[in-house]
Amino acid sequence: MRLGGLLLQDIAKQYGTPLYVYDLDRIRTRCEQIAGNLKKITPKSRAFFAVKALGNLSILKLIHQSGLGMDVVSGGEIERCLAAGVVANDIVFSGVAKTRAEVELGVKVAISCFNIESPHEVDLLMDVTKSHPKKIKVALRINPDVDGLTHKKINTGPADTKFGLNPNLAMELSKKILSCQTLELSGLSCHIGSQILDLSSFRAAAAQVRDFAEELIKWKAPIQHIDMGGGLGVAYKPTDLEKVPSFEDWISVSKLARPHDAIDLHLEPGRSIVADSGVLLTTVLDIKQTESKTFALVDAGMTELVRPAMYDAYHHIEPILAKNGYETARFDVVGPVCETSCWLAENALLGHIARGDVLAVMHAGAYGMSMASHYNTRPKPAEVGIENQTTRLIRKRETTCSLWQAEEL
Repeated sequence: MRLGGLLLQDIAKQYGTPLYVYDLDRIRTRCEQIAGNLKKITPKSRAFFAVKALGNLSILKLIHQSGLGMDVVSGGEIERCLAAGVVANDIVFSGVAKTRAEVELGVKVAISCFNIESPHEVDLLMDVTKSHPKKIKVALRINPDVDGLTHKKINTGPADTKFGLNPNLAMELSKKILSCQTLELSGLSCHIGSQILDLSSFRAAAAQVRDFAEELIKWKAPIQHIDMGGGLGVAYKPTDLEKVPSFEDWISVSKLARPHDAIDLHLEPGRSIVADSGVLLTTVLDIKQTESKTFALVDAGMTELVRPAMYDAYHHIEPILAKNGYETARFDVVGPVCETSCWLAENALLGHIARGDVLAVMHAGAYGMSMASHYNTRPKPAEVGIENQTTRLIRKRETTCSLWQAEEL
């Protein structure tokens, strides 16, 4: 099996496992593709990469150099982007429960825009900026009460989630912002969920955002952009390839949210940029047979990839070296963490595998390493990037002793 033109068995041998490997050339191509398509709408229409999906500094630098800004959800992500060389004016701050320190940081470094999630955020920004010489751009995040038709734990469009503002409350806040001397209501934002494959959800949300934008324009709001968020899904299952909308189709539906053609369109892709560019390599430690199941025990688990445990998420798994002449066999691929939920696949068709074989967990580029943990005192794995058919280490493997350096006896 190859990634970026290189044999994964050679990479596993050189760097060890568990190991995240990314095709940087593929990521660059994806970024340039969506950036180019958005430029066709207006010169200032653009994409902001969802940093929470994959925050490695080398990859953030690559994505930024390929024309994308950054969508962050914490002060830590702001600082991570700055450390990667991202210009502060290319950063949009989304997310609920922003602290005063995070707001002050965003104002200090002059990020592009704050996406407002609550009345308190408006009050906080007004207080932080009361002596600020320039207006700070903000956008109201509208909750359209639209079902993203995705897993309930990543469905952010319905009214009963913690995200966004209902239209009535948003209208009240817009009037408050329009009367403020230090805030500029420059846009609207909306994000209805993640791993969405049905464009009808985006279409319904776009219609509601457009209606709200038209009302704001009547109030003389200086709306410059509509941010329709992210959420475009990927084909975790090979059989889902035909279900995945293209960037072009997603953009065509999202731009319906604009009240007129002069408004810029912003999008916040994450998963669709990096998911299929990354794999998690893991070594089979043991094969365990019970009366009803055969387990492949591997050296990666929920500490390296928590999505299966958290969302019952599917990841296609294959041995990196195919073995011919053997009957196919099914395995539950499970990790070493002391939890029943530490699994990577159920009933996976893997053929003949044995101790020492290396498996590739596919589509692991998004919400893999960024959600890794130290549970069971497990060091985080290394990360390797492939560029121009050459590998380079973009994150060193952690050592065990580094895990308690901040602790005191």
